[in-house]
Amino acid sequence: MRFEYCPFCGEKTILKKIGDEGDIPYCEKCSRPLFDMFSTCVLNVVVNEYNEVLLIRQSYGDTSKYVGVAGFMKIGETPEEAGAREVLEETGLAPESVTYIDSAFYEGRDQLMLGLIARVKKADTNISGELLEAKWFTFEEAVKTVREGSIIQRFIIAAEKEIV
Repeated sequence: MRFEYCPFCGEKTILKKIGDEGDIPYCEKCSRPLFDMFSTCVLNVVVNEYNEVLLIRQSYGDTSKYVGVAGFMKIGETPEEAGAREVLEETGLAPESVTYIDSAFYEGRDQLMLGLIARVKKADTNISGELLEAKWFTFEEAVKTVREGSIIQRFIIAAEKEIV
């Protein structure tokens, strides 16, 4: 989010050079720089003991595409806690471990995506209303199933290198 107006007083911001940061939106009334903000999200590569990857189809947006289990971090959560929470909420599977693998900035939505490997035991899923389907794939199938050049594809490739 880029600030055109001060969120504290409502005044229109100006651009002001702030040290090494360059031109930053600035509120003259509050004497406060307003640095750009973005959301922090987790994007899980859910992997079972057979090295299969769980991909999901969401019930909103492009319902034909398989994606990874993702969500926004809540204040006070670590990425690993957020990853475990999202996997459990969306699939009903409780991760045994969650580890960080990589990060990427999603320009289209101003989101920092933190890539995680969520290790689970293979079991029937209990998908949330946000999902249409959750399906297991080999690493090779998963890489081919997700959108070419996507962040989840990059994270799946990184996870495979970590695991296999």
